[in-house]
Amino acid sequence: MTSILLVDDDPDMAELLGHMVDILGHTHRFVRTGPEALAAIAAQQPDAIVLDVMLEDTDGWALFEQLRPATNAPIIFITAWRTGENRRRAESLRADGFLAKPISHQDFADQLNVVLGKPARRLSAEQA
Repeated sequence: MTSILLVDDDPDMAELLGHMVDILGHTHRFVRTGPEALAAIAAQQPDAIVLDVMLEDTDGWALFEQLRPATNAPIIFITAWRTGENRRRAESLRADGFLAKPISHQDFADQLNVVLGKPARRLSAEQA
């Protein structure tokens, strides 16, 4: 079964995302901090990671840079900051997806299905 790691410090958002993951037929783990995310990946590699940009202990951008060498899992950023600048930053980092809150179930499902169906863009781009 496909495993999704949810990294978000908002328990309500994590519960909502977890419910959406469950409906899609995947399992999930939820962590709230950068160190917890790194420990979760070391314990069991997820098939994909959903990473909030704003965390209490760090920001998702910095955590993304720490996660890259630790996993090949595709990473989808989520954020409440609905700006083009954030989308461009995610693209420049070669993240695998980007969603702005509020997140619809369909948009979330589409992003997750895309990243689970093909290799991580950031990795395949490095090999090209």
